[in-house]
Amino acid sequence: METIQADAALTQLANLCHALGHPLRLGIVRYIAQHPRCICNDIVQRTNRAQSTISEHLRVLAQAGIVENEQEGQATVYWLAPQTLKLLEQEVEQLCDSAQQKTVAERSAQRPLWYQLNR
Repeated sequence: METIQADAALTQLANLCHALGHPLRLGIVRYIAQHPRCICNDIVQRTNRAQSTISEHLRVLAQAGIVENEQEGQATVYWLAPQTLKLLEQEVEQLCDSAQQKTVAERSAQRPLWYQLNR
């Protein structure tokens, strides 16, 4: 029987998915993709949310490695981390490739016994 184990790569992927699992954070990522080196206040003005809320979402995204930042004077500028997004793209692509390679017959043959008995 095949075992499923959470390794470092799966843990990183889970952290990425968690960070992207909030609609506002996805919107922030889209905005940063279109406006690299934006500041928190740019996002605040476009979301009608408190600065502390946006800062917390940016912190989660940065902690997951999705955005990077640096201080420029009194402001912090944000941009996307391409290497992290490439990793996410590769993982999703691998899942899609695996799903497409299975034929309908193969999927039926791999259904669990309880499913086959209840048909």
